[in-house]
Amino acid sequence: MVNIFSKLFSRRKTILILTSGKKTKLTPFKLSIRDLNIDLTTASFSDIYFDSGGKELMLEGGVNLLDFDVIYFRLVGRSLETAALVADYAKKNRVQIMDKIYANSQIFPITQSKAQEMKALADAGVSIPKTLFGSLLEITKKAQVELGFPFVIKSTSGKKGREVYCPEDSKALKALIAQLLVEEKAGKSFFAQEFVNCTKRIRVLVVGGRIIGSISQLTKWRKRVSGYTPQEDEVKIQKFAPNSEIEKLALAAVSAVGIDIAGVDILIDETSGKNYVMNRNFVIEVNAAPSWKLIKKYCGVNVEYEILKYISR
Repeated sequence: MVNIFSKLFSRRKTILILTSGKKTKLTPFKLSIRDLNIDLTTASFSDIYFDSGGKELMLEGGVNLLDFDVIYFRLVGRSLETAALVADYAKKNRVQIMDKIYANSQIFPITQSKAQEMKALADAGVSIPKTLFGSLLEITKKAQVELGFPFVIKSTSGKKGREVYCPEDSKALKALIAQLLVEEKAGKSFFAQEFVNCTKRIRVLVVGGRIIGSISQLTKWRKRVSGYTPQEDEVKIQKFAPNSEIEKLALAAVSAVGIDIAGVDILIDETSGKNYVMNRNFVIEVNAAPSWKLIKKYCGVNVEYEILKYISR
């Protein structure tokens, strides 16, 4: 009996990490295995194939996805259909999917739509900037009254700060809407948010319910708040007291969206004055496939190792 249990607990966990595009971007994971008791395979979603005769999902080379204990989606990108196929196959065959949003979503994960993401955060009581959804004409008409200028317009599918606009007045708004209406007719959706007076954005990296690093960067529209325009973006390590408001907010956001590995972006309103309400901190994004290059550089943490350690548990 002792031998059976020792073999059971000593068995190496098999992990597959998938990404959209070239799998060479997953090399840091292979270099970070170190003392972990795992067998790691990295691949691209383009390596997945399906044989309708055998009804099995395979990797090129003939490896069945059922041979893995855990499958982690590092970056889905344009491979959403393949990711959905893998998630459905894994779920039906009881292979664990990381993150669970992919296993739990019947159509696509919540983080693929910023509108759904914002709604989930709001429903959970997580602080977000005031947000308006609807057609472009409807949300911009209401935004002028309820949000006032300037306000922010975002695409629901925007990535890494792209497709984010901030008209300063009605003239700029009119020109922007004329441009975006073409995209809306082509199938894109948009939402509007209040403009938060801040000069820096905080990125908190969460792995398995634990914050492993956080940094602050200057915001895109900082000049509107302070007139500050440095030659280069400043990046700083952002430290918080244990159980601080920012830490609570980041963890609450991750929980609301239902994700295990995430980059949470937070804005701290820097408005001052006697009528100002303190602690106006807002979550603006929960990224399921965050970039952590700067976290590694400034916080001195081996992110790939921390993720593998969490997955291997």
